[in-house]
Amino acid sequence: MNPLYMLSLEWKKIKNYRTFQVLILLYATLLPSLLLLGKQLNGLPPEIGSSEMFYMFPTVWNFLAYLGSWLSFFFLGFLVIILTTNEYTFKTLRQNVITGLTRMDFFKGKFMLILTIALFATLYYCVCSLAYGFTHTQAIYSSKIFQEIQLVPRYFLMCMGYMSFAFLVSILVKRTGLSVLLYIAYIMFLESALKGLLLYYTRSEVINFLPMNALEDLTPIPIGVETSGFTEEFGFSLILDPTTAMITSIVYITLILFGAYTLIKKADI
Repeated sequence: MNPLYMLSLEWKKIKNYRTFQVLILLYATLLPSLLLLGKQLNGLPPEIGSSEMFYMFPTVWNFLAYLGSWLSFFFLGFLVIILTTNEYTFKTLRQNVITGLTRMDFFKGKFMLILTIALFATLYYCVCSLAYGFTHTQAIYSSKIFQEIQLVPRYFLMCMGYMSFAFLVSILVKRTGLSVLLYIAYIMFLESALKGLLLYYTRSEVINFLPMNALEDLTPIPIGVETSGFTEEFGFSLILDPTTAMITSIVYITLILFGAYTLIKKADI
């Protein structure tokens, strides 16, 4: 069926769903408000200087993107897990197939939902960045405003990456609690452990090309992290350059979504 029709069906399912409303509201509230905590910070690193750097063009793009990556990991990822596992818990996927929808239609609907949320999250990130920038930058020039504009597509890919991975985990596990546990465990612990093992045994740049590492490097921490000692010892940087991070993330997102569709085709519903 038409992907837009499938998106409209997804919207009918979730528009009055309280969990959806709460998670989206928390994301929308925390993205701009958490940045305000920077005004309370003292003893900032020399490369930042004043906390005003958090809110001025062009650096507001960087700081808000980094903050947004954590919020996307938690709230948007959890949202996709809950919405997907509910299909199995309440057997709505089985009912949809019985009433004429195909498994491909189910995939299309969830993909369009993920795509739409990522687009709106990115648009909201742009609005918040512009609002902070215009109200905190004294001398505004177009070169300042758009200097870090490449972060916009990177932010979109970051959102798509976390939600796509959450979707794959949900299809694989089918239970909300276990899916959340596996999602958090892999991103925060398992991949870090794998990264350490690969570094120990290979001492090569392959550690930078792990899936979640590539997503993290789309919106890296804006504060300069001293890695010269690491680079001198191992011969490579800990952070992928933006273009490589984007290409790597696109490849992983494609593979993750293909994996999710393959599981949906073969799964017992």
